[in-house]
Amino acid sequence: MPFYRSFKRQRSSERGSARTPALIAPAARNALVGMVVAGFAMSVIAPSALAQQATVMEADVRSYTIDPGPLGQVLSRFANAAGIVLSFDANVTAGLRSPGLRGDYRTEDALALLLRGHALSVARTTDGSYLLQRVLAQGDAIVLDAVRVEGDVILTDEDRPFATAGSATHLSQERIERFRGTSVGDIFQGVPGVLIGENRNSGGVDVNIRGMQGQGRVPVLVDGARQETTVYRGYAGVASRTYIDPDLIGGIDIQKGPGMSAQGTGAIGGLVSMRTIGANDIIRDDKNWGVRVRGSAIGNNSGSAVPANTPAGYAVGGEMFNGVYRINCQYDCSRDNPLPDPLATSEGMDRPGLLNFDGWAGSIAAAWRLQHVDLVAAYAQREQGNYYAGKNGPSATIDLSDQVARGFWTDVYPKLGGASRFRAGERIVNTEYASNSLLLKSTFWLPQEQSLELGVVRYESEYGEIMPSMLLRFGQALQAPSSTVDARTFTARYTWAPEDRDWIDLRANVWRTDTRSRNVNYPDDMVEMSPQLENMMGTERYERWGADISNTMRFKVLGELQWRYGAAWQLEDVRPADRRHDAGEESVRDGERSEISVFTALQWKPLPSLTLDAGLRYSDFSADDRSPPFIPPGNSSQCIDLDGDGACDQISVHHTEGSGGTPLASVTWEPLTGLQFYALYAEAMRMPSLFESTRGFSATQAFDVAVKPEHAYNREIGINLLRDGFLFDQDKLRVKAAYFQNTVRDYLTRTSPNLWEESFYTAQIFTLRNIEKVTFHGYELSIEHDMGVAFWSVAGTRYNHVETCHYGSYRRYDCTDYGIANSYINNMIPPNWHASATVGTRLFNWRLTLGARATFMGKRNSQPPYQDDTQRGFNQVVPWHDYTLVDLFASYRLASRLSMDFNVDNLTDRYYLDALGLGLLPSPGRAARLSVTMQF
Repeated sequence: MPFYRSFKRQRSSERGSARTPALIAPAARNALVGMVVAGFAMSVIAPSALAQQATVMEADVRSYTIDPGPLGQVLSRFANAAGIVLSFDANVTAGLRSPGLRGDYRTEDALALLLRGHALSVARTTDGSYLLQRVLAQGDAIVLDAVRVEGDVILTDEDRPFATAGSATHLSQERIERFRGTSVGDIFQGVPGVLIGENRNSGGVDVNIRGMQGQGRVPVLVDGARQETTVYRGYAGVASRTYIDPDLIGGIDIQKGPGMSAQGTGAIGGLVSMRTIGANDIIRDDKNWGVRVRGSAIGNNSGSAVPANTPAGYAVGGEMFNGVYRINCQYDCSRDNPLPDPLATSEGMDRPGLLNFDGWAGSIAAAWRLQHVDLVAAYAQREQGNYYAGKNGPSATIDLSDQVARGFWTDVYPKLGGASRFRAGERIVNTEYASNSLLLKSTFWLPQEQSLELGVVRYESEYGEIMPSMLLRFGQALQAPSSTVDARTFTARYTWAPEDRDWIDLRANVWRTDTRSRNVNYPDDMVEMSPQLENMMGTERYERWGADISNTMRFKVLGELQWRYGAAWQLEDVRPADRRHDAGEESVRDGERSEISVFTALQWKPLPSLTLDAGLRYSDFSADDRSPPFIPPGNSSQCIDLDGDGACDQISVHHTEGSGGTPLASVTWEPLTGLQFYALYAEAMRMPSLFESTRGFSATQAFDVAVKPEHAYNREIGINLLRDGFLFDQDKLRVKAAYFQNTVRDYLTRTSPNLWEESFYTAQIFTLRNIEKVTFHGYELSIEHDMGVAFWSVAGTRYNHVETCHYGSYRRYDCTDYGIANSYINNMIPPNWHASATVGTRLFNWRLTLGARATFMGKRNSQPPYQDDTQRGFNQVVPWHDYTLVDLFASYRLASRLSMDFNVDNLTDRYYLDALGLGLLPSPGRAARLSVTMQF
């Protein structure tokens, strides 16, 4: 008789988000820090005291969040979270489903709810474990022997990365709520190997994993759909953006490096999968409906956008001005002054107090469980004004000592110092953000353990963004009108995973995304001076259609054998929103692209301690450029005169295609339960993106330069440790350490044209091409230790080898560790190291959680004083300074359905520039946030 045993697991953190009271005075903040330090000291010095506390808590109420699913899987997940041993006959639960569990319960009460509606019960044995059995009619009772056969452990989402042959991270809804930050990308802060590019613009996320970023290198999925759009950021580069409101996210899984899944096509850097909230995130207790209401007050901002053309930062000239202003005039200096007096205004220095909450966010989500369907509806809205920079750090300084008397006036040549032109504590223009989002989702529970999920997400936003060239080349930073985006996502997700059929674990997805965006990069005054700027701000429509299917089959052949296989398809279309494309307009791209991918993989466990995994993927793509035709010059090899009129014929279509296959293999050895050693070798190919396959301003293929797919070669070795009862019975230790060597050959980026290549466009100063390679080697470490009353974690990444290699004109060295003239890679290279540390404590029967997190960011590789060819390019390396940030968090659960949360981000009010920012834009200073959540 087959039995399954769920091993003892204790939850790593409490769900339900206990949160703090509304106001915390400065004196109370000192007490908060003291309690956090005390919690850390307890975790290091007094494990015996913690053990006693954990023993007391074992009988207390616990908070659970367990998704619906087959009853056997739900019971196993519950046993892991509750820290109990539960044994049951697989035949008893076959074909039965459970609605899952969300809320605070004692163990016995939770089991009763999970088994509600089924003729099953649990009995506690003499050794403290639990045994599941049928409830039989009177007189038919059968006593089952307490036979325990240890089967597969169903890992929690938080634990799964620590039992994986490769690097991965899971962000739970609790962590997302705890570290919300000012910008959407702040939810990724502290994840080793992961950074966000251009985090302070747009409200979108552009994920960088170990140096790989943009153009589909790191696909970001929202319920399985790709919504990413590429946004032109001037000569400084491009940004790839995915939009979603954090209140609608139920969890995020991050895979670092290539993998064998249907949705991982082209993911040479990794894969980010976001799950929107479902019924189980909203419904509590044993009800069949639920409502969640959340409101947040956000500090350190102006509440709404400042008026257009509002100036900010020192006016010290730039490449578009002569960098001088006049004083001591014998007439009105303002008549023809090239620049305003940089010290003449205090505009933007009226920073609000810490507890002045001028920004806000709110959401309401409702869910219903009917007999065969779950329904979810949610709406979220947020509005934040221009934020204020910090006061402590390399803020702008100005030197006005260089003065020349001209007789009737004096010329002053200001010199700017510091990391940016913005002053300490100043309001930063073009950083406002407002959005509203709607989510509709239904999940149909079909016979034979099938399910069908249908979802719609609509995201609308108005936001400010500042073009890097405004800070680098113009004499003044000005507030521009808001940019806009309207992103719509439609998904249909089917699963069929019967417990009694090892050859079926089928998953199929069909999706469509439709994104319309208009990026207003410059204020009206600048557009009037240079009408060409207007051509760079057209409205773009980006549509994607996709489908994927995969299945997993399991066999008993000389051990355990698992066969996975699947396929994916995608079609993309980008065009001006009105379907018109003027011949002189090159900023908005117009084209289409299609791609198919198939994969197969085998996992074999010849021994319980040994796992071998190998797979193959094949991809094929084609793309067509629909932009207006052009006439090549007469001396070009592309000049063909078929009509005999003596002039070159027009070239109207640029077609790109490619294909290829790649392998993946890994081996995992587990000499002791919970201790794994693994080695991974993975190749992957990324076909040129639609942006890279079409013409547009500042980035265009040359017809005599062939564009090929990128080819990634990744190697990784590592150690996993997943241990319960490390210091005492109820604590949890999770460790992951890895060394990786990642190389991408034929890396596709923008460069300067070589002298021997043809140029077809007027003033073509850039060429999209494959360079030789880009390489990142480094180490990564994650440690999490949860002892119930106290918890701590550390994580970090260190790069010991970075290399970008390209053979071209004007280059003294083929390979450097800092970049290539005019290449997008210049500001995608991560800092040499970055790390984070979190410590916290749970008090008052785990109702109060207090803690702090420190984020450490190192410098990127510096450029040499001589022979640096990036200095002659238009996107010079942004030299951000190293910085350390400290964030405080406090959560208090007032009641089972009411919780409060209080955060202070950037406690030390650090003035800093985010790593991977394209422009010299300082990040937010000290900011407080207060949130209240009610569920009923």
